[in-house]
Amino acid sequence: MKIDLFIPILRQILLGIGGYLVGAGIIDDGVMDAFVGIGINAFTFAWWAYDRYRINQANKINAAIVEAVTDKVGA
Repeated sequence: MKIDLFIPILRQILLGIGGYLVGAGIIDDGVMDAFVGIGINAFTFAWWAYDRYRINQANKINAAIVEAVTDKVGA
C-alpha cells in the first residue's frame, strides 16, 4: 500500500482525538495543531525508514545475483 492512502486517514484520526481533548479542556487549539503535525511527521518518517530498509534489502539481493551471474559468465 502507498502512504498516500494512510496520511489523510491518520490526519482525521489525530484531528478527532485532538478535537476531543480540546472539547474536554485538556489542550488548546495550538497544542492540537502541533499534536497533529508531530503525529503526521512521525508516521511519515517511520514509513520512509521502513521503505528505505526494504529498498536496501532488495538492492543487496540484486547485487548478489549480479555478482553470481558475472562470476559464472567470466566477465
